[in-house]
Amino acid sequence: MTEDKNLTPFSIADILKSDDRVARDGHAAAAPAARRAKNCAEGALDMTNNKCANKKGKSTTNNEENEGALSEIESLIEKISSQVPLNNTGDIDVLHKPDSIDIPVSDPGLWNLDEKTRDYICRNGFSQNINADFTHSKKEYLIVHKSGGHRTFNRYLNKDWFKTVLVNGETCQRDYLSYSETNGSVYCIPCYLFENWTVFSKKGFSNWKYPEKLKKHENSEAHKICVYKMKQRATDLGRIDTTITLQLKIETNYWINVLTRVCSVVKSLASHGLPFRGTEEKYGSSVANSGNFIMAMELVAEYDPFLSQHISKYGNPGKGNTSYLSFYTYEQFISIMSEKVLETIIKEVKTATYFSISIDSTPDITHIDQLSFIIRYVLPNGEPVERFIGFIDDAGHKAESLTEAIFSILKKYDLNVCFLRGQSYDNAKNMSGIYSGVQARIKDVISLADFVPCSAHSLNLVGMCAASCCEEANNFFSFTQNIYVYFSSSTYRWSLLKKYNNSTLKSLSDTRWSARDDACHSLKTNWAGVKKALLDLKHDKLQKPLTRSEAEGLLRQLSRLETSFMTEFWNDVLHTFNKTSKLLQSVQIDLSTVVELYNSLVSYVKSVREMFQTYYDAAKEKFIDCNKIPEFENKQRKRKKHFDESNDPGHTFDSQNNFKINTFYVICDNLTVELNKRKSAYDSIISKYSFILKIYELDPSEIREDAKKLRTIYKQDLDESFENECVHFQSVLKLTTNPPKTLLDMSKFIKEKQFVTIFPYVDVALKMFLCNLASNCSTERSFSTLRRIKNYLRSSMSSERLNSLAVLNIEATLTKSLNYSDVIKTFAAKQARKKKLK
Repeated sequence: MTEDKNLTPFSIADILKSDDRVARDGHAAAAPAARRAKNCAEGALDMTNNKCANKKGKSTTNNEENEGALSEIESLIEKISSQVPLNNTGDIDVLHKPDSIDIPVSDPGLWNLDEKTRDYICRNGFSQNINADFTHSKKEYLIVHKSGGHRTFNRYLNKDWFKTVLVNGETCQRDYLSYSETNGSVYCIPCYLFENWTVFSKKGFSNWKYPEKLKKHENSEAHKICVYKMKQRATDLGRIDTTITLQLKIETNYWINVLTRVCSVVKSLASHGLPFRGTEEKYGSSVANSGNFIMAMELVAEYDPFLSQHISKYGNPGKGNTSYLSFYTYEQFISIMSEKVLETIIKEVKTATYFSISIDSTPDITHIDQLSFIIRYVLPNGEPVERFIGFIDDAGHKAESLTEAIFSILKKYDLNVCFLRGQSYDNAKNMSGIYSGVQARIKDVISLADFVPCSAHSLNLVGMCAASCCEEANNFFSFTQNIYVYFSSSTYRWSLLKKYNNSTLKSLSDTRWSARDDACHSLKTNWAGVKKALLDLKHDKLQKPLTRSEAEGLLRQLSRLETSFMTEFWNDVLHTFNKTSKLLQSVQIDLSTVVELYNSLVSYVKSVREMFQTYYDAAKEKFIDCNKIPEFENKQRKRKKHFDESNDPGHTFDSQNNFKINTFYVICDNLTVELNKRKSAYDSIISKYSFILKIYELDPSEIREDAKKLRTIYKQDLDESFENECVHFQSVLKLTTNPPKTLLDMSKFIKEKQFVTIFPYVDVALKMFLCNLASNCSTERSFSTLRRIKNYLRSSMSSERLNSLAVLNIEATLTKSLNYSDVIKTFAAKQARKKKLK
């Protein structure tokens, strides 16, 4: 009985202790004691039952005592269970309260971690349990002495752990810690709630011997992120308008999804230069042309249930209703996206530092002069790029007004004119004039802005000058155009020509020099077919007399040996010039390559000059099927002789030599002279950087001397160490396998190998050289975009919209890289109706 007496009073006292705490502190606070009391009471009840069963037949007094203990224990368990309810597993539900509000206990070791717990803690906070009994935090440590003995000592948690002292002596509270009495350890509550699984969140920290671990933890990035998440969640949950905020968030996400699809369609249409509006802008309209924008949106909606539902609900809401599907929305997006692209371009220019410009003008469909502005600079990877800035309408044709337009654009985008290193225009006098042209006026302000005539345009002028230098050349190109006009002006004649040829004739063009190459090549290829078609038309009595007469005249011209010779000769020359012209139009080309190409053309023309007999034989081969092979015509011009002149006819040439000297040589010599003349404009610029091109051949002393000359020109850009860098750069290149040959390759080499820090001024010199434009073909390409965007159907387009669409189309690569979220945020900021109160 002694054992029973000791057990029963102990269990009852423990239960009473728990019962008193429940009454004093409430259900949540009494949870730890209640759990222990419940387990103890149930154990006591089981043991008492066992004892009673084993001691049957013993004294009645003992049985009565046991029955009294049993009834007392059962009533107390009933009382505890009613006050601290149990969950399905028999454990105490610490998140339960009679009023159905889930309130976690103050001990983090007993939390049932879920979203409700997180929300409650974030909203209402937690107790650090600083005033709790720290006896359960006891930790034993063993110290072994050198003599072999050992002793143990205990460490406990104290209140100083909940504070930290700064270097300046200030004390800060560690408000993220909470003590668990059940575990005898401290928890980092933010990490515990948001699953940053460290020792501070998994089972609590209790290694009191190493307080530095706590400092290391609170300085960790993961801990700081969890603290931020907890505070952010507390902010969201603590608002009184939580429901409204949630509804606003749902609405915001909905409209963001709508605007993302609208932005995607606008980006696609604008980057391809397609029109947006149609005859009737109405979703689901039976009208064939409702516009490309509505067509694209309906096409996406077929595969996108979200957009399909939105269109069916808001497709045609009318004015005053929000749908973000109207023309006003995509016009806003067009404007915003063009601004984003221009911001990217200007940012790249400022990063590159040095830049060059090119301008050219053309009238649009409404006869308004549009000035195209192009800027060239070097990207961080070492490659040059040319970007379109915009059109300036009615800038005028005077050099003064054009110069003002250039400086106004540079000022508008905050570009420092001191870093302008080049300018390229066509060869018009108002642009290239050395005294009062645009280039001269700009050089008066920025002396280092070298003028580079458009290399492709100069090459065209070389060809035009040669094509009009003699009578036979003029006659040949007139015949080429006349024969095209003759066949193309009638569908019957055109079909007859196609009957004898697989390809067709081509027309000449005043602006596209490549068209002359196509025309000559098509005439040479279709020579026999053209001749047969003209013979049929000449003998066709059903044709009008004028048509037959024209066919006879063209056939007579085609049967001349001069025409055959010029066809063979100009086909080769123009084909070579055309291929060179296409290379000159490349953005990646630099001035050193321009000079090389011009030199190659000079050598080519000189070699062609010695090939007269080759072209003569090829011309005769076209008349093999004829009964008689024609010869060159020998036109001797008779002039009136004066009375004091003799009757001696003087020296005369035969027809072949006459054509050779007065036509063939004249054309070749004219080409050579004009090429050398145009090339000299580029030689003067390339000569400053020639030592870098010849860096493999020159001695270090020569490199130093030439580098010093370049540094003298660009005093504000190159330092005295530039000469030494060039010599060092030569050594690096000589030790490199497959070293770069051109200046462009050298620039890429420095960037790829990350040698900019070693050769900073060599990199600067290469950037200044590469930013020079070799041609102004980019401005010519912008005119093609102008004609596509502002056509006769969209002739009333405003200047702002024209510029926005042109930027998005010409710079399609940058347009496609735009971030939807940035565009939508800007759109939302512009559309916001809230105003700041003064």
